[in-house]
Amino acid sequence: MFSAEAAGIDSLKTTEINIVKGEVEAIRVYGLTRVSVTDPAIADIANTDENEILVVGKAPGGGMLFVWDEHGKRALMINVFNQKLDLIQSRLEQLFKAAQIEEINLEANEHEGKIVLSGDIPTHKRGQYDQVIEPFNQDIINLVKDEEIEDMVQVDMQVTELNTTLSKNLGIEWSSQGTGTGSPSLLFNYREELPDQDGSIGDWFKLGNFTRANAIQATVNALVEEGKARILSKPKLVVISGEEARFLVGGEIPITTTSTTASGGLQENVSYKQFGIGMTITPTIKKGKVDVLLNVEVSDVDASNTVGNDVAFSTRTANTHLLLNDGQMIILAGLIKHNESEIVSKVPFLGSVPFLGVLFRNKSSPVPEQDQELVISLTPHILKDQEATSTQLTPSDTPPVETTETSSPEVATEVASTIEPIKEAQEYNTVLLRNEPILEKVSQQSLEAPQEMNDYVYTIQQKISHAITYPPEAIEYGWEGTVKLGLLILKDGTLAFAIVKESSGYEVFDEYALNTVKNSAPYTGFPSSSELQELNITIPIVYSLQRNNFN
Repeated sequence: MFSAEAAGIDSLKTTEINIVKGEVEAIRVYGLTRVSVTDPAIADIANTDENEILVVGKAPGGGMLFVWDEHGKRALMINVFNQKLDLIQSRLEQLFKAAQIEEINLEANEHEGKIVLSGDIPTHKRGQYDQVIEPFNQDIINLVKDEEIEDMVQVDMQVTELNTTLSKNLGIEWSSQGTGTGSPSLLFNYREELPDQDGSIGDWFKLGNFTRANAIQATVNALVEEGKARILSKPKLVVISGEEARFLVGGEIPITTTSTTASGGLQENVSYKQFGIGMTITPTIKKGKVDVLLNVEVSDVDASNTVGNDVAFSTRTANTHLLLNDGQMIILAGLIKHNESEIVSKVPFLGSVPFLGVLFRNKSSPVPEQDQELVISLTPHILKDQEATSTQLTPSDTPPVETTETSSPEVATEVASTIEPIKEAQEYNTVLLRNEPILEKVSQQSLEAPQEMNDYVYTIQQKISHAITYPPEAIEYGWEGTVKLGLLILKDGTLAFAIVKESSGYEVFDEYALNTVKNSAPYTGFPSSSELQELNITIPIVYSLQRNNFN
């Protein structure tokens, strides 16, 4: 029997007592006159005296202990657990660490008598996680969810600088609606609606959602080919939906400042100021569309406003909020810079004399005044299942593929395909050569591709090659190029997604190829003998004018 001084828990200072099954807990009382428990099968009284009650845990559960002593009647909640929570928590933490599972939060819930697990578990760690928690299922509350793969947005942009204004080169007049006119080689029509003009900066930074944006982009590219424009940047930004992406086309210029030290001396400090074309883009996926917050800033050194050695900058900014379809292109233009240059020749000393010096100076303009305008094209693409695509295998030393003729006599395209299985599938690579599937060694762990899968991929290749067409505007300008598409095909032939993995450099080729692949779906299902659930395929589509004469 324990003495009153040795009692572990004071019944006056607690209303809840936790006991591990099979253990005895001492409870201190004061002149005990009566004691009772509601469920002896869970917690029972082992012994009592005037100052102490010994309670033993028999089975997991809960019950009430009623005590009468000199302080009156009191009720204590008794919780019986299988094991001590701190020991269970410590053991789980060790196992998670050994399994390199760091995404789980553990919290002991004394009231429930269990360890609460929460967090998001990556798909590839789910199997290990289930093995770790299986022996502890009775002692945990599992609130862990599978990690949701956040959709990503790829923003394709092209920043082009024209030597003269966009209206002079392309025949565009920025009005509420109209028909563009221009030189015969650059003639096209469009209709466009713009917001009301109130004299704000938005009137000069126009945003047009053209029904023929591709034609405008093609014309801009034609000007680049003719040397009348130059591409400043052609970035492809990939960002998580809702996050911000930035890029800068320009540089930094050092700026020196002078400050006085505590001792009275002078100290020079050098900082760097960025200049050029900067963009901040925040794309958010909303119901299959892309909500875009766009901020554009164009800054340049302004030599005409410098004071002493201080550098001045000219800055033009514009902000807009857009809601675009997946793959929809927009054109932004209207940021115009006026350039003037002048050379002053003078007689030494005499040319610097006030008033009389003008007689000994000569001013000339080596180049005519010139306007430069920025034309920015922006196309968002929704990317899905990024985790699946990240596990694709990349074949090395891929042999050349044979040209596959299309059904249209006016189109010459080359279509080939490479199987890139994901982790749920068997790991093998296949390329199509001379219309026959040829196996390619990729690693010791890889397996040979079954013949039926080679045949299956060949049927997809043939279906796409018979549907592909050559863009008319590309034929007109003599463009050629290769675009690589990534396809994820499910077991029933459903096209889960298709993305441009490697651009041809021409938006029109990329969109034609992507739309052809999507419109050709669904494809036939996998062979019945195949155990694959999904399949990644990379398809290069080569647009070539050499095989046919379009003149």
